[in-house]
Amino acid sequence: TKFDWGYTEDVKQWYQRRVRGKIQRILSQFTPHSWTKFDWGYTEDVKRWFMVILVCTCIMIFDLNTFYLKAVLWIPPPHPINFYRCVLIGFVGAVALRETYEYMSNPSCKRFGQQSWVAISILATECLIIWKFGYDILTKPFPTHVIIFWTAFVVIILGWSLWNFTYKLPRRKRTASGRFVSECATDDGKAGKAE
Repeated sequence: TKFDWGYTEDVKQWYQRRVRGKIQRILSQFTPHSWTKFDWGYTEDVKRWFMVILVCTCIMIFDLNTFYLKAVLWIPPPHPINFYRCVLIGFVGAVALRETYEYMSNPSCKRFGQQSWVAISILATECLIIWKFGYDILTKPFPTHVIIFWTAFVVIILGWSLWNFTYKLPRRKRTASGRFVSECATDDGKAGKAE
């Protein structure tokens, strides 16, 4: 009996390829068959906007906790526990981020993912450890320029959010002829005038 393993064309192409093509083919074996496109859509509505801000805040707190834990627990920087913690947070965070995206994007997903809860638990535990053992570090007053920067940052984010989700001007589309047309309907139900 004759078996067709389905790779005869691939083998023929393999011998016809140059070295660069062969290297690309070998390296492509370690990539996924297809990539999932993630569109966070953070400006679609207020809920998504503040969820994305919350995710970014959690990521920044994880990064900040790395340095606070070293300082508070007197762990020297080259100690392996720092590396293992970062690897653990990286793996847990990758899955948690995917589950958070699924919760935000999929209307049929009604529950927050398990790894997201694990990541939040790790974050809360680290913050409590830092608060307990580093209270004297955390309660030192901030320099004035840092307070000014963060106040300005929060005011800009809240101002932009207010403008984007309440007062934003109507969006315009470009037609095939290159002219702009307002997306807002006029009184007679037709699209607005071309400009």
